[in-house]
Amino acid sequence: MLNAADWKGVLEVYARHPSEALDLARQLMEIRKALQRGSKAEAIAGIDLALQELYEHTSFDKVGRKCYHRAIEGTLSFKQQEKLRELGMKL
Repeated sequence: MLNAADWKGVLEVYARHPSEALDLARQLMEIRKALQRGSKAEAIAGIDLALQELYEHTSFDKVGRKCYHRAIEGTLSFKQQEKLRELGMKL
């Protein structure tokens, strides 16, 4: 988590987006300030919001949507249904 090389790789996408990099830095600073004030709940809420927004940009969102549509269309294969059940989905 606090490995410099990991952060460098993750944040590399901002190399050509200096305004967005500054926006992220400001958001991280607000989380830092909340932690310094002892407002752990506020910091966690901020991180949770970021995680929720990031989800929208992952393939999990697309895969989840596809599975949902296939489930309501009745086009999931038996293997897909079994895998979803293993993951705790009720179909």
